[in-house]
Parts: sequence; structure tokens; C-alpha cells
Amino acid sequence: MASLTLTFASSLPEIQATSIIDYISQLLFIYLNPIFQNTFKQLTQLVFVFGERLSQTGQQGLARLDKTQPAPWVSELFSGVNFISTQWNNHITDFFANIPTIFENHGRNLMNFSAIKQILHETVENLLGELKKLYLNKINALMISIFADANLLESVGRKRATFYIDELLNGFQRQVSDIFNQTKEQLNHNIDDSIDLVITYWNHIKDRFIGYILNH
Repeated sequence: MASLTLTFASSLPEIQATSIIDYISQLLFIYLNPIFQNTFKQLTQLVFVFGERLSQTGQQGLARLDKTQPAPWVSELFSGVNFISTQWNNHITDFFANIPTIFENHGRNLMNFSAIKQILHETVENLLGELKKLYLNKINALMISIFADANLLESVGRKRATFYIDELLNGFQRQVSDIFNQTKEQLNHNIDDSIDLVITYWNHIKDRFIGYILNH
């Protein structure tokens, strides 16, 4: 059986924050990466709970014939989750790597912190859309394949089986959407918190600079 390895974006290298962009990039990684990690863990747990529901259909092809060994669908899900994990990690790594570029492309708004928040909110929304599509497409195809391998369509009738599969997948997709909606709220909240820290930092620098000018 394929082993399950969850890999996430690695830590940013230790660099001296020589610009406000460096500072924001480091803060965003600290504030956002744990949320991405937790989201993928939730999705992984969800898919195996879903797989367990499949095994309870009573179909011999989905059940464990040998109680000392995992059911066949477990190995297939491990393989699918491993694939998603790799792609997920690539998306997240690219997101953090491109944060400086986001600000370079919107240089005129660099000191407009409201605009920066909006840009980051939009970028995160697009990223989550890509991650959700990646996850659902792979898992949906995998589940349909598992049903096909178990000959469910033939054993209970195509119409009945199709209805059952659709019901399961629709419920699964609603749960996935709930997780992504919660993730979006958490990410946006942490984006705002991190930018507010930058504002505090920036105002402190300005106050010290003005104080220096006035005293010399």
C-alpha cells in the first residue's frame, strides 16, 4: 500500500528584512501557512471518512475481506491524497514565492494598505478556487473509479447506483465547500492582522524619523 506523506510549503529562508515587501512576505508566511496546512489535514480526514462510508455499502468489492488488512479502497485513497499533496504543496509554495511580485506589479499602491489587503484577499480567493478544483476533481474521479472497480453499477443497477453515488458526492462536496469557506475567512482575517502589524511598524518608523528630524 502506498504510504501517505503530507508535504507543505517549507519555511522561508532566514533573510534580513531590507524592505517593507520583505517584511510583509515573512509575516504572511508566518500567519497563513499554518492555515493552509490545517485545511489540507481536514480535507484528508474528510476523504477517509467518506471512504469509510463507501465501505459500509455492503458491497464485497469495498469491504475488507481480510480483517487484518485495509480494504482495497484505502490504498487507492492514499495514492490519490499523495498526488493532491504534491500539487497542493506546489500551489502554496508558488503563492508565497510570488508575494513580492504581487507588490511589484502594484507598486503605486504599496503604501495604500487598504489596497494591499484587497489585492491579497483576491489572490487568496483565486488560490483557494484552484485548490478546491484540484481536490474535488481528483477525489470525485477516484470515488467513481472505486465504485466501478467494486462493480456497484452492475450489482445494484445503474440507475440506483448513479443516484447513490451522486448523493454521496453532493454531500461530500458540501462539506468540502464548508471547509474552504472557513479557510477563506481565516486567511482574510490573518491577512488583515498581518497588514495591521505592518501599519504599526511603518507608523513607528515614521514617528522615529520625524522625531529625529525635529530634534536635530
